[in-house]
Amino acid sequence: MQFKNLQAAYQGQIVFENINAQLPSGQITTLLGLNGSGKTTLMLLLAGLKPMTAGEITAGAEKTFYLPQKNQVFDFLTVAELLAINRNNDESQLQKLIELFGLAPLLKRDISLLSGGQQQRAWIVYTLLQPAKILLLDEPLTYLDLKYQQKFLEALIWQRQLGRTILLSLHDINFAARCSQNIWFLTPQQLVTGKKAAMLTKQNLINYLELSPEYAQLLISDVRGRNI
Repeated sequence: MQFKNLQAAYQGQIVFENINAQLPSGQITTLLGLNGSGKTTLMLLLAGLKPMTAGEITAGAEKTFYLPQKNQVFDFLTVAELLAINRNNDESQLQKLIELFGLAPLLKRDISLLSGGQQQRAWIVYTLLQPAKILLLDEPLTYLDLKYQQKFLEALIWQRQLGRTILLSLHDINFAARCSQNIWFLTPQQLVTGKKAAMLTKQNLINYLELSPEYAQLLISDVRGRNI
């Protein structure tokens, strides 16, 4: 998937304009940016769920699936019923994901009655079961405790090994360093892209996330200590 000269607007105001990139196939890319920088808007455009005001997107024949920050919860829909919707036919993958995310005790439960974290785990598994080559995950760590953030990291690595292309938006620099091959920084003026090691620098955190030099150095020291 690639896009050129992309522009989006919301309520008559430009969100971003003239951004260009190619999403690396078969890799994990993390999208970083301030709240309001347009991360969700970009994902909606790439998923074909929001019209662009200018530019072009080329996705070829590859199917794309988008997991939003907030999902509509339907009454009287169990977790098992959710996981059966439009999923692929790989039974072994289904069972592995159910075990990985601890969903077995929840399969017969009404999803609307689950906690936020339990719902998010169900939606993540639902997304990973979709027959799409490209996954767009909008702040998927929302509501996940540390245990299931670790499980999610395992699932991401596994999905990449299966050849999937994944774009996810995060605010967690350390998680981005662990899971990604590529980092994108989005501002209203530009999209800056590159390999993880080149992009996760003190100056980039200052420039694109508006962090103080002291805090940026602290984060980068921690990330570098993990040998990114």
